[in-house]
Amino acid sequence: MAQRLDGQAIPTRKRKLRLLGNTAARGSLEHFALFAAFIGIYWAYAGLGRDVFFNKLNDPTAYDPIGAVINYLRLLSCVIGIVVVTTHTTINWAISRIPMQFAPFMIFALASASWADAPMTTFQNAVVVCAIWISVSMVMHRLGAADTVRAALHLIAVVCIASFLLAVLVPSIGRHTGLEAVQYVHAGRWRGIFGHKNGLGPWAAYGTVFLFTHSWMAGGPRLYWWFARISAIACLIFAESSTAVVMVLAMISAWAILQLLRRNSAGFVATLVGGIAVSAAILYYFAGEALFEFLGRDSTLSGRTLVWNLALQQFWERPLTGHGYLSLGGETFLVLLEQAIQQAILGAESGYLTLLLDLGLIGFVLFFVPYFGAMRNGLEWLPFVGREDRGAIEFMLITLFCVLVHAITETGALLAVGFDGVVSFGALFFLATLPRSPESIMRREFRKTRNWRRDKAPAVTPAPQTGGPRKLGGLFDHPPKAG
Repeated sequence: MAQRLDGQAIPTRKRKLRLLGNTAARGSLEHFALFAAFIGIYWAYAGLGRDVFFNKLNDPTAYDPIGAVINYLRLLSCVIGIVVVTTHTTINWAISRIPMQFAPFMIFALASASWADAPMTTFQNAVVVCAIWISVSMVMHRLGAADTVRAALHLIAVVCIASFLLAVLVPSIGRHTGLEAVQYVHAGRWRGIFGHKNGLGPWAAYGTVFLFTHSWMAGGPRLYWWFARISAIACLIFAESSTAVVMVLAMISAWAILQLLRRNSAGFVATLVGGIAVSAAILYYFAGEALFEFLGRDSTLSGRTLVWNLALQQFWERPLTGHGYLSLGGETFLVLLEQAIQQAILGAESGYLTLLLDLGLIGFVLFFVPYFGAMRNGLEWLPFVGREDRGAIEFMLITLFCVLVHAITETGALLAVGFDGVVSFGALFFLATLPRSPESIMRREFRKTRNWRRDKAPAVTPAPQTGGPRKLGGLFDHPPKAG
């Protein structure tokens, strides 16, 4: 074991650690309550099943009683999670599980209500996101890394199975009918328990990959998992979402890279990935149109380039602070979009542009600096943990990598209250609250040692030279030999 300056041991790769300690015992009442609280938070923030009863696409003017109280349900789910955790632990332990590196972003999101077009709505939305920021990480840490992934896998499986059954047995609800007031061009495509195919697509993509790569962590009957896998693949195919297909490719690529890292050096894997990226860029340059045609798109990405141009024009009006968190660019921008493309669209059809419109460059930096920091910490933990913890970290890393791809063409990937945004925010906050990795500790200790040696080094006064060219001092100077 390596030693820190304070004498404590630093874990090495030969000794595998349990990533999260102080977790609830499986089978206990607390464990069941934590499992239910975790599912409740994800269910409320994703609004699962809400559109089965009140689908705004059918009639945007219809009253939606669930939508009227959905934010209160989200807050309630977070409060229940906090109560369950603090009942069996201490307040200090619970607070220590809040990812504080995201505190500047959350504070800025709350402050954005002061310059938003709809201050009260913006403030309420920011409070809802702050609630999941505070609660979900402490629930996951108390539940444990492996059981967190187990709960997420079961939720993904249930969503895919329910969507499959609804699309097959009740097509008037589970499929686009073509009679919707908006988005009627998707007639016949599956939407499952969601109001739109783009809600089903990401969950189907997660199921298509994770139900194969990580179901070993969840347990349960094989028949159940195979039915869930078939349902996920069917939803992916019949939703006809090109974005979901790209998500699957991104997740498979990330999973393959993580498997390579198990047996190869990071340098080798980085070189391999770099070569593949260059090859992909060359392929896109020469066969981009054919690739878009294969995915069922054109070079405008179904009109997204027009939306992006309008979003960039709106961005330059407030480049630093944006128009208010979760305002989706502000009322002026949304009206401009509706006039330009003759239908209502929520946001800029890109998670990155929507974040820039809402919180400007300041909010963009405050979000993505800890985002990549969390991913780096997760990657550095991989060699030091056992099989289950490694599987949990890989699950979160694959999710976050997929989000980076998904957010290029979809708004909901970076919205905690979107169709699938809660999955990405849960993964993000999980990795953000992991202990500092051993690699990070050793880097910090090395910097301390280097600074200590520099500060303690005796000052040397160079002797005056009487003749000849002056020699430059350096690390490789040697004192003259005696005699």
